[in-house]
Amino acid sequence: MKRITMIGDVGWSRFYHLGDEAMTELAIEALQRRGDISITLIAGQPQHASEMYGVDAISRIGFKRDREPNITRMERILEFAESEGRSRTLTPNDPARTVIETVRDSDAVLIAGGGNLNSMFAHHIYERVTLGRLAKLFNRPYALTSQTLGPLIYDEDRKLVYEFLADAEFVGSRESYTTTFAKQVGGKRAVVRRQVDDAFSLTAREEDREAVDDLTAEPFILASYAEKASSPVLADSDYHAHLVDITRRLADETGLNVLLVPHGGGLPPALPTRDQLTNDQIAGEVGRESVTSTRMLTARELIALTEKAEFVIGTRYHAGIFAGAAAVPFISLVPNLYSSIRMRGAAENVGMEQFVLPVDSVDDVVATGVGVAQNRAEFHAALTDSSARRRAEHDDWWDFVVAHTVGDGSGETPSASSVPAPDFFHADEVDNRFDSAAAANRARLSAIEEFGLLLAKRDRQLAVARKQARDAAAALEISNARHERQDGMLAVKAARKVLSWQRKVKRRVRRGTKAVGKRFTEAAQRRGELATMQSRKQV
Repeated sequence: MKRITMIGDVGWSRFYHLGDEAMTELAIEALQRRGDISITLIAGQPQHASEMYGVDAISRIGFKRDREPNITRMERILEFAESEGRSRTLTPNDPARTVIETVRDSDAVLIAGGGNLNSMFAHHIYERVTLGRLAKLFNRPYALTSQTLGPLIYDEDRKLVYEFLADAEFVGSRESYTTTFAKQVGGKRAVVRRQVDDAFSLTAREEDREAVDDLTAEPFILASYAEKASSPVLADSDYHAHLVDITRRLADETGLNVLLVPHGGGLPPALPTRDQLTNDQIAGEVGRESVTSTRMLTARELIALTEKAEFVIGTRYHAGIFAGAAAVPFISLVPNLYSSIRMRGAAENVGMEQFVLPVDSVDDVVATGVGVAQNRAEFHAALTDSSARRRAEHDDWWDFVVAHTVGDGSGETPSASSVPAPDFFHADEVDNRFDSAAAANRARLSAIEEFGLLLAKRDRQLAVARKQARDAAAALEISNARHERQDGMLAVKAARKVLSWQRKVKRRVRRGTKAVGKRFTEAAQRRGELATMQSRKQV
């Protein structure tokens, strides 16, 4: 049996992030379908993750968003691993101990899909880099699948990411942006391979279709909205207003029901959160019986629901992934830099890039939605071919993943030529003839990316400058305190000298007073004696 240690951003009992869970679930399924492979999943809450996916699970190492403590923690973990536990750099109950043992006992390490190699999430970078270094220490291959790199890699993270990508067996890139950027950041040593998002090949089962039967009685649009814009140039209130306007107009102009489906929320018995709360607000403000907010679904249940949709629209990235895989037309709405890069890449993979629009281009969004609804069969036919080819290609991809990590079962070390990486075909672009300002909207998407990167880098520079200023102020305060202590010590010494001098003066005064008093007494005695003698003579 081959053993793989895998990490995914999954496994929280109170929050189910549908896209991340879908990528990890597909990765587990793809591995187990290809051989006798045992998987240990590194997850948020191990017991919950183990129950969800039927594999062994352990806790994350645990890193913070601040870099300085992370650097120290990574160094201590590696020192402990290198010393084979002889160093005392980790406490007995530190979860990193279990991770070290698991990696050491594995045949390979797999970094499951996501956009975690991003300086906005520094703790994820350190978690994954530490796993890579442990794998390298124990001479185990490690690989990355279904990745978006960046788009923000700050200078202080660049060296870490460079080494991590360069030493990986391969890096699976889920869009052209990442393919280009990974080669820049990882240098010539990085082996970058193009693929679709791993959630693309996750499928619904019959029980999943039965679970959503109550939602599919009438034709519907499936809408999936993130709870906030996460944009420096679009206020959350404006973002929310655009979504309400788009949803109301689509319901009115198409005559279709609109199901607001959360991608991030709480599966029962967890309480509703994030997208669920936003969807309830939007449904209430739209004020149409045809617009409803659904319960939180699992990834496979949402795939089953997507298959029945007239079309899909939303600001959630994986809504487009599921739609493209099911050959259902979709419109992706961009509120920020990160969304633009991922959504354009996902749409490009199936030829739907012209259907990625800025979220504030409300008229063009609505016109595109109405046009898609009226011509659904045409778009479904165009997507059916690209979806089928991508699925076959993705199947070959996972043959490649297994061959380059745990091998073919012969016991031999995986070689770079054992199974070649599958080709990645260029999907024909589908024309969006309903967008009245196509060129302008594409230019705006590029501007969102460029301006977003510029603002993010500026904000990071300001944050670094502020930290340096705080550090300098703290150093100055320490220096001043040190000087104050020194001045205080000098003052004490001076005071002691003054006190000593005063004491000496007092002693001298006392001695002088005593001597004067003695002389005075002696003089008085002599005067008394003289007076006595004189009085006797007179007598």
